[in-house]
Amino acid sequence: MQVELVAHNPIHSVSGIGRYVRELYAHLQQCIAVRIVHPVNLPLADRFEVLRHFPVGLSQHQPGSIVHFTQIMGCAQMLWRPFRPAIATVHDLGVLVCPEDSPLHNPISRRVLSVQLAGLRKMNYYAVNSIQTRDDLIERLGIDERRIHHVQLGVDIEHFRVIPDAHSRLAATYGLHSLDERFNLLYVGSELPRKNVGMIIESLAILRARGYPVRLLKVGSPGGQRWRDLLIEQIVRLKLEDAVIFFDVVPEEDLPLFYNIADLCVTATLLEGGFAWMVMEALACERPVVATTAAAIPDDARPAVSVVPTRNREALTDAIATCLDNSELRRQMGQHGLNVIGNYDWSRTIRELLQLYAIIAKESL
Repeated sequence: MQVELVAHNPIHSVSGIGRYVRELYAHLQQCIAVRIVHPVNLPLADRFEVLRHFPVGLSQHQPGSIVHFTQIMGCAQMLWRPFRPAIATVHDLGVLVCPEDSPLHNPISRRVLSVQLAGLRKMNYYAVNSIQTRDDLIERLGIDERRIHHVQLGVDIEHFRVIPDAHSRLAATYGLHSLDERFNLLYVGSELPRKNVGMIIESLAILRARGYPVRLLKVGSPGGQRWRDLLIEQIVRLKLEDAVIFFDVVPEEDLPLFYNIADLCVTATLLEGGFAWMVMEALACERPVVATTAAAIPDDARPAVSVVPTRNREALTDAIATCLDNSELRRQMGQHGLNVIGNYDWSRTIRELLQLYAIIAKESL
C-alpha cells in the first residue's frame, strides 16, 4: 500500500492543516509506505494567489497510490486531473454552514469554492472528524453516507503535557510575569469570524466590571490584519488595553507553556471540523476549559469542559465566572481532562485511517 498525502504548504507550517499533515506523515510512515506530494501549480501562481486553487497535477505522483487530499483546497483538480483511488479529509464546509465567514469571500472566492466543492464530490471516500461535518456533507453536497468515515483527530500527549516550571520559563522567555492575583484566561487560535473571539472580549469586559481580576492571553496570528484591527478597536472601546496580551508568533515547543499557566482556557468558536485543537491540547495539559457547543466536545470529555450554547455571551460569561470562583472545580475538571485525553492520541487517528485505507485498497484490486 502506497499513500500520498497532498500538502499545499510545508509540513512544518504552524497552521492546523500543517499540523494535521505533519502528524499523519510522522505516524503513518511507521506502518506503511507514505510520502508527501505537492500540487503542481499553473504558471504565475506565485503572483496570482487564486491560481493556487487550480493545480494541474501532483509532484512525483506514482500511479496506483492512494491519493489523500488533506483539505478541500486543491480538490478542484479532480475535475480535470482525476486520481484513483482518492480520499479527502473534510474538516468543515466553512461558509456553507457558518454565515459569519461570509466577509472572507468575494464573488471570485465564492466561485473558486464552488469549483473546489465540485472536485470534492469526485472522491472515492471522505474522512471527517465530526458527526456534524458528516451530516453537512450529506445534506449540503449530497454525498453518499457510505463513502464517509469518521477518523478522530489526535493530540500529541508527549508534547502537550503538564510542565511544573512553566511560569518561570515564560517569565524568562516572554517577560510574562504573574500580576498580583490576576486570573489568566487563554485563547489559542486565529481571529477569523468563525472563531468569535469578540464574544470572549465582551465576556472579559463584563467580568472586569464585576470585579474579577482577569486578563486574556491571546496566542496565534490573527489570520489577517483586518481581523486584528477589528479586535483592537473593540478592546479600545471597552477599555481593556491592559487586559489583553497578544502573542502572535509562538514556537511549537513553547505552546504547552502557555496552556500550563492558564487558569482557564476559553473558546467561543462557531465552527470546528472536529474536537477543537485548543480544547484537546488544554486537556492534555490538565487545564479546565469553557467552550461552546460548536467545539464538538465528546461525551467522555464533558466533565473537563463547561459547554455553553453557541453565540450566548451571558452563558459564556457565567460559565467563566463559575470556574474562576471555584478552584476545586477547576482542579477536578483538569484532572478529568488528563484522564481521558489518552483516548485521543494520534495512534487512534492512525488506526482508524488505516482501516479506511484498507477498504480503499481492497476495492482497487
